[in-house]
Amino acid sequence: MRKFSLSFLFAIMLFGMFAIAASAEGPDPANNNGDPDHNAEIITTDVGGVLENANNTADGVDTNDGTAKGNVIKNLQGHKTHTSYQNNTNSCASCHQTHTSQGDQLLFADSVYQTCTACHDGTLGFLNVFADGSKASMEGAGTFGGSHGESMHMANDTIKISAAPGGNPVDTSKNRGTQWGENFNCASCHAPHGSYSDRLLQYNPNGIGSLPASQGGNQLENVPVVDSLTGQTAPVLLLRTEAAVADENGHKQVTVAQYNKGTNGYTKSTAPWLYGYDNRTNGLTYWSRLVKADGTIAAYGSTAGVYFSYDHAEAYSTTTAGADALKTAGKGFIARPVVVQMAQTGDHGTTVQSAFFSGAPLAQFGGKTEQEMKDLGYTVGTDADKTVKNVGVQMSKFCAACHTDYLQANSDGAKSHFGEETTAYRHSTNSDSYTCVRCHYSHGTTAEIMVDSLGRTIADLQNPTIMAKTNEQVKTPSEALTYMTDNNASSALKKFTNMSVCWACHNSSHAETIKNAERRADHPIGMPAGR
Repeated sequence: MRKFSLSFLFAIMLFGMFAIAASAEGPDPANNNGDPDHNAEIITTDVGGVLENANNTADGVDTNDGTAKGNVIKNLQGHKTHTSYQNNTNSCASCHQTHTSQGDQLLFADSVYQTCTACHDGTLGFLNVFADGSKASMEGAGTFGGSHGESMHMANDTIKISAAPGGNPVDTSKNRGTQWGENFNCASCHAPHGSYSDRLLQYNPNGIGSLPASQGGNQLENVPVVDSLTGQTAPVLLLRTEAAVADENGHKQVTVAQYNKGTNGYTKSTAPWLYGYDNRTNGLTYWSRLVKADGTIAAYGSTAGVYFSYDHAEAYSTTTAGADALKTAGKGFIARPVVVQMAQTGDHGTTVQSAFFSGAPLAQFGGKTEQEMKDLGYTVGTDADKTVKNVGVQMSKFCAACHTDYLQANSDGAKSHFGEETTAYRHSTNSDSYTCVRCHYSHGTTAEIMVDSLGRTIADLQNPTIMAKTNEQVKTPSEALTYMTDNNASSALKKFTNMSVCWACHNSSHAETIKNAERRADHPIGMPAGR
């Protein structure tokens, strides 16, 4: 009797729990804390008393032709697939499966490439990396899909990063052997969980962010820690300050922050630091760290009582012991992420490609301030629009993380940007006039998105008004396609067909012997502003 009573009681309790769950109202979609993108919407399906996975994550994961739309991911209101994770969404499960994953790192697909393209094949309705010509040109990166004269970055895990043309994979003295040996995939260029750059560009591509500046990387070495800015001359300093008032525990907070010297003196840096450590040769050598006079560690990301605020370019103490540790710091090694900002317009951030070689107004850089852009290495003009320069140069530096020998100045001769002797003289790529993205797309190209030396597309060649300007016959669709298809089977991710990539720029008076004789005043120089 006692056993029956306990069992019956347990059944009643269990039934009550389900009844409460079934009768509870879901969160109010209007209760979004003022943020319409974070509406608290939960969708579930009750089948036989069991709540199914309403997102149907991973259903149709092997179908990348767009027909699986709505199956791979339910694009719920408030559902963020990249960062901005909320308790009332299932964003992590968009890409990861805890117990039933097919790929490494619990990815629901069997590779990084398959995971990313499950959505970026047009399923989401935008940011389609296989888009046709018109859409691909609007988004600026080119396309992984094409039918005529196409070429693309082989980001599908089939090659190693060491396959990059103009790379330096055999030089292991730079402690980059591990990166060169990794598979090349979407994550080689993009950081899916978040980035300091636009388009989620990788903050440490091929390890360049954590590589010492003396070896061509982004890490600042031997930055002096000072207690006052008076009389200082170094271009970058770490200023140590101590709070005047102690907290209830008697702790006076000590802060070590990066300051950069400018025309008007020192200003606190807004550029982020890079977190991580390198255990390939020297154990746990943290990329951003503070050291004592004898070179031993004073503080790094895991030092008790010290907090590294990487987004604010500073470290501060949270205990008296942490304050004492920071007081022993004599210099710092500060690894900085690669940060690429793009001029963008429109709801989904259509890239203004002309900004890569002619600059763009500060207002087109996502709310960044003038100081923030300067701190990231950009030049901001004094004109009314505060035109931002070096946009293409920063992109070239990103590309050079793998294509190391291709970041080149005219004065370098047969040397790479990083100082190594080479056997080749290379085209200049490190000025506003000549950068990687002036001639090349990042993802890939095809005849449908190429232009000729006059900036004409396949559609333009079929337009009587445009063709009348050069007294040419209007081309049929077939003729236009043949004309625009690059003769080189690889086409090298070019924006222009054949040698139009040269003629588009070689039109100035000082290049008379190789001047584009077709250039006219009504055609823009280089890549048209709208592409």
